[in-house]
Amino acid sequence: MDDILRQEFNAGRELFLQEKYDEAEEIFRHVVEDFKRNRRADNKRDRRRDRKATLESKFWFGVTLSEQEKYDEAEKLLQQVVQGRDKSPGPDHKDTLWSKYYLGRTLLDQGKYNKAEQIVQQIVQREGTVDQNYNGMGEAKYKLGRIYYEQEKYIEGEDMLRQAARELEKSNGRDNSETLGAKDLLLATLRKLGEDSEAEKMLSDVVPRMESMKVIVDEDHEDTSKPLDLPQALDTDGPLLSSTEATAHQGLTGLLDSYFPNEHQDPEPYTDLTIRKISMLLEMFNIRWSKLPRTYIILRIIGYPDLLDRLIDFGFSDYWFPIGEQDLQDCLEPPIRAAFVNTQGLVCTNLLDLELGQGGQHCYFKQGEPLPFDYKAILGTGGYGRVHKVVSHTTSKEYALKRVHRNTASTGWQESAITQFISEIEILKRLRHRHIVKFVGSYTDLDYVGLLMSPVADMNLKDYLGRVAPSKYPELRTFCGCLATALEFLHARKIRHKDIKPSNILVNHGNVLFTDFGLSLDFEDADGSTTTGIDNGRTPRYCAPEVAELESRNTKSDVWSLGVVFVEMTVVLKGRTIQDMDEFFEGHGSGRKYIRTNPAAFKEFTTELEGIGESTDNRALDWAAQMLVVEQQKRPTASELVTSITSPGEEGEGSEFCGICCVSADAEVDEFWD
Repeated sequence: MDDILRQEFNAGRELFLQEKYDEAEEIFRHVVEDFKRNRRADNKRDRRRDRKATLESKFWFGVTLSEQEKYDEAEKLLQQVVQGRDKSPGPDHKDTLWSKYYLGRTLLDQGKYNKAEQIVQQIVQREGTVDQNYNGMGEAKYKLGRIYYEQEKYIEGEDMLRQAARELEKSNGRDNSETLGAKDLLLATLRKLGEDSEAEKMLSDVVPRMESMKVIVDEDHEDTSKPLDLPQALDTDGPLLSSTEATAHQGLTGLLDSYFPNEHQDPEPYTDLTIRKISMLLEMFNIRWSKLPRTYIILRIIGYPDLLDRLIDFGFSDYWFPIGEQDLQDCLEPPIRAAFVNTQGLVCTNLLDLELGQGGQHCYFKQGEPLPFDYKAILGTGGYGRVHKVVSHTTSKEYALKRVHRNTASTGWQESAITQFISEIEILKRLRHRHIVKFVGSYTDLDYVGLLMSPVADMNLKDYLGRVAPSKYPELRTFCGCLATALEFLHARKIRHKDIKPSNILVNHGNVLFTDFGLSLDFEDADGSTTTGIDNGRTPRYCAPEVAELESRNTKSDVWSLGVVFVEMTVVLKGRTIQDMDEFFEGHGSGRKYIRTNPAAFKEFTTELEGIGESTDNRALDWAAQMLVVEQQKRPTASELVTSITSPGEEGEGSEFCGICCVSADAEVDEFWD
């Protein structure tokens, strides 16, 4: 690897370690492609050296893609690395073994359990002959145990997880998160095998060690903490059960009893942590009951625990809290209803305040208070934060959680990030539209400010355009009208998005939604929508000329950005790719890839597109041409654009460019969310 490529490679790896995966991906992609173009053939030594460097670059590239859940490409790259390293330096070398580990993890995350099993087994089967510098055998056995668990191969899983727990305890210590994670998964496996006595014994041994640990996905070592994503993971900020409790009570019934007052005691409010403990204990008795721990607590305190099945059959859940007597009149008798409602305050915690939004009230979690969800995956990484897929402990619903670190003392840039994020929260609270992500709740803890949103989308529009099949083109056409309608909604509420681009547009089950309002401007109290100055964070490909030139801008700047998106959607509808568009621009006009910097190429490219594909799709090009006029005042407003899209064309076509959800005037109705 020459000095320049080595510098690029090191820069990419540094970005990876900083969790800036988008930027790292771009660098690693360039390094790998550069090796393809510039293979040297001077002598065998050079070829061997280049081959090693190529595999190293592909390995980091593949792991970076896997972190972003771009599994198809990651899988192919890591397979190439495994095949190459199996030949040299050989199957026992640590680099080969780690390549197989990450390939197995990528396969597992896709649910390809059989393939994942075959790959990770290759690591475990080489125990005794592996490179002495390889220290990942315990992690590999843990991963294989998880694969067996997912395949319901509980007997094989029990043996593998016992080995993993022993080896991880020996290498990492008894209180290490990986050690405890392996034991927790072993505990779950024993439950599946009906070995309850050993599971109970293990519970009393493992749980006290959680006292000073937070066993969730460790963002700094996410690869080794992945097994803790399982539902059985002990996701707490403290001990599930203290060792004194374990010795004071014999059996799980005694442990459960310890959380309830006797006849001489007054009940105290329950914390989220205690409710979580009770839920996990209930899981060993009755799975149905474990899903409603708050309801169980209330019924037990008022003396009617056996009524829980009746409430479950009625459709009741912990998500109903807080509740009034009128909501229970069909399932509980009057005296019981009154007692139930009067007791619910014991279990209405910050968790419920967060998920129900409480009219936009921000929630605060103190030190030691657990957050009310499990981390499941990373959905994306931005300039100042990360978006996680999380699952609520209360409702089992999936949400997108965007977080920004509160460490504002480090740099002025971070202070700006927090300010933008708080602005995004305040803007989203005001918005409710079928084509805009939904605000669920927000919170602050000691480390982060968090924003909970819905839905967890299938993908963003950028990825969608790269993989959409022709059979989905009718769906893609409707995005024009739906996005225009959403933009009209924003502008009518005095909000400019300011960063419209495909990666900030989500696609979820055929529905398209604007997201990422971190740069948005609320001009409700301003003299008008026009502003000047620098727009930090703008995206050059999609920003309007006036934004790039730091001139006065207004809502028409959003219209330009959406116009570029319209062009890219039409490119795909015409059977071409965004890469085709970029290559055309590079070979025509000024040679630049952006529409605002290469208007001559845009004009030629539009003419070429008009002559291919469906002629009706040329309507989208007509709208885009109007939206991409350099003079702001000549561009249509979002409202005018909606009128154009929903009006019949010259040949009578019309509604195919707008979903039925937005053809009528009541596009703000909340049917999408209900």
